[in-house]
Amino acid sequence: MSDDLVGINEIAAMAEVTTQAVANWRVRSSDFPLPLKELASGPIFRCSQIRAWLRRNKRKLGSPKILSTYYDRLKSFRDDDQALARCIEETVTSLETEATSGDRPGMLLGKIQSGKTRCFVGVIARGFDRGFDMAVVLTKGTKTLSAQTVRRLETDFKEFIEDDEFLVLDIMKLPGTLRRSELRRKIVIVAKKQSRNLDRLIEFISSHNDLHNRKVLLIDDEADLASVRFVRKKGDQNISQGAIADQIDQLRQMTQGIAFLQVTATPYSLYLQPEGYEHTTDGSTYVFKPKRPAFTKLLPIHAGYVGGDDYFGSFGTKDPRSKLLVEVTEQEQDALRRADRRRISEHNVLENDNVAGLRRAIITFIVAVGVRQWQQREAGDRPKKYAMVIHNDIQRAAHAWQDQVIDWIFSSIVSAAEKNPNLLRPLFNKAFDDLNSSVSANKGHMPPRAEAFDAFIDALQSDDVVVEKVNSDTDVMALLDTNAELKLRTPYNIWVGGNILDRGITIPNLISFYYGRNPKTMQADTVLQHSRMYGNRDRKDLAVTRFYTSRAVYERLYTINSLENSLRNAFRKGAHDAGVVFIQSDTDRRVRPCAPNKVLLSNVVTVSPEYLLLPSDFQTKGGPTMTALQKKLDHLINIDWRDIGRFVSVDRETIVAIINIIKKTMVFDAVNFEWDAMLGLIDYYTDVAKNSDNQILVWAETGRKLSRAGSGDKSGRSILGTSLRKTVLDEPRSKPALILLQQEGGRNLGWTAHKFWWPLFAAPTDSEPCIFATKVAE
Repeated sequence: MSDDLVGINEIAAMAEVTTQAVANWRVRSSDFPLPLKELASGPIFRCSQIRAWLRRNKRKLGSPKILSTYYDRLKSFRDDDQALARCIEETVTSLETEATSGDRPGMLLGKIQSGKTRCFVGVIARGFDRGFDMAVVLTKGTKTLSAQTVRRLETDFKEFIEDDEFLVLDIMKLPGTLRRSELRRKIVIVAKKQSRNLDRLIEFISSHNDLHNRKVLLIDDEADLASVRFVRKKGDQNISQGAIADQIDQLRQMTQGIAFLQVTATPYSLYLQPEGYEHTTDGSTYVFKPKRPAFTKLLPIHAGYVGGDDYFGSFGTKDPRSKLLVEVTEQEQDALRRADRRRISEHNVLENDNVAGLRRAIITFIVAVGVRQWQQREAGDRPKKYAMVIHNDIQRAAHAWQDQVIDWIFSSIVSAAEKNPNLLRPLFNKAFDDLNSSVSANKGHMPPRAEAFDAFIDALQSDDVVVEKVNSDTDVMALLDTNAELKLRTPYNIWVGGNILDRGITIPNLISFYYGRNPKTMQADTVLQHSRMYGNRDRKDLAVTRFYTSRAVYERLYTINSLENSLRNAFRKGAHDAGVVFIQSDTDRRVRPCAPNKVLLSNVVTVSPEYLLLPSDFQTKGGPTMTALQKKLDHLINIDWRDIGRFVSVDRETIVAIINIIKKTMVFDAVNFEWDAMLGLIDYYTDVAKNSDNQILVWAETGRKLSRAGSGDKSGRSILGTSLRKTVLDEPRSKPALILLQQEGGRNLGWTAHKFWWPLFAAPTDSEPCIFATKVAE
């Protein structure tokens, strides 16, 4: 029940008495939200008022059972939907029935910013209903996330705390010696994943006899970061290998037992520990079977969630999400890493190509806020405040230079706004036109151009644009609001920082993200946690949202999103039994198992029944070389295979020959395609296919006329087209397939003059997710 108005019937149900009993209550009107005589006039009381009054007067009323369970009450406050409530119920049931430990914890798997905290808070409430007496929440070792967790618990459990039923404590900020009446309550303790915090927790329990032998629920939030049994992160001096595990063992000896739940959106380091490969029935050792979790519960994705599928999916031009990505040159992002006034100076930041993307991002953000606030006023809603994040590097020296460049940009545009606003009109017009394309695709309305320009200039002249540099935990703590979220001070808030803006930090109404992190090896869990633009977002906000990054970074992020989806789908289908395939190929292209912790994500390919593998973002070669290559392909790709509307079986040697020629016909723009992965996967899938005869299914089609401008779809779904996509991805198929689409080419479509063949590889529809590493760590 939400906090709606209620009347006598609802009050009777809440008190578990008859309506006549309610009518017979004799209480002073000053004690009651309104005089009882007015009950008959209809639903005039707030549900929360009545519930609080019933608790205060339960003895006087003599009702044997007035209160609902903790979670039922929490559910009514928060209005949890049925899917979330079911997930919470199933998780607690599994914690009761499964033997969980540091070696085999329970797992709650969500997506970035998808409501994991909301879920585990519900698990605590339901756990207390089921006999748990104390909950310990382990957080990432930062003051920010610890404070955010404490405040979230205090907010959700506010009514229980006020009624002296719950006690929420930060282990490093204890109020002194607790009284017995306090210790009889349900206790929730928040501790950072640091030895000192857990030493304090052990000392706290030791010094209070009333806490001995309590039934404890241990929640490990952001579990892949310094997990109880996980190797310490490099450079993190606060965590020592094995220390936290030992401390948890001490807690276990002091209590009746600990039910252990890990919560994460990036489970790779937890699931994919190299505990060995199991021999399959045919004697091969390809499949690694993750064994760590005792059980896994997938957090349901709510309707308002915006995540990787929105940013990295395949969309037509009429979908506003097709405008989310704005490509920034690697030259620009490199220029922002090192101070060099020859490349960027304060005198040319409004024209310099080395800051074109950053300049566009800042101006488009300011215009976008003006557009949304106009839309909100037109709809009669209160205008919101919005945020932008700039995260280009983690080095302090790079931050200092980046901050300097941003200061120059702002100084220049504010000076122009004050002295000669028309100097900014070309930059404004580009931003306005860009936003108009996605707002129109979302069937929204734009303000008059002149009105939007006035709002843009006014924001600059009024000093409403706030730029905050955030380099430390201390910086972030000073910027948090009462909910431990970054506080939006004005309608226009720009945060510039590094890693401190990652895990757990909630940034409300984030509509612009300039991201330039591009290490030699990119870890999926780290990068995904930087994705602060994910979360519960208004779709109208999404229509003006932009993500600025280079093509190389985008390619990696796309790969990581594919990996996340493949593993999530595997877990949903029962990956504990089916397993996940980790393979690599050596210099002779022999395929062999690859330990999961050896995978370098900058050289990884993810393949599953839901994903295709194909080259994209390329140009075709021309001249006599291309003529000769196409002549060879015309000979290899049998004319009897073409345009017949079905698959044909072709031997592996012929397929390998075709691919080796096709790869010579393409030149890539930013990121080379992993041809070795395509060849290795063909070897793998023919090797493990049931009743393998070393045959590949081939579908050959001619007459395609896709333009080069539309060729960037890495998923391949739009390249296949609707009818062929259904055939390739939906119809059962036990063999791998290679789809060969002959494009007409031609200058008018953006290609060279020649026709060319475009290969798309599809795994068997019944196959396990496969993580293929073209290179692995030593």
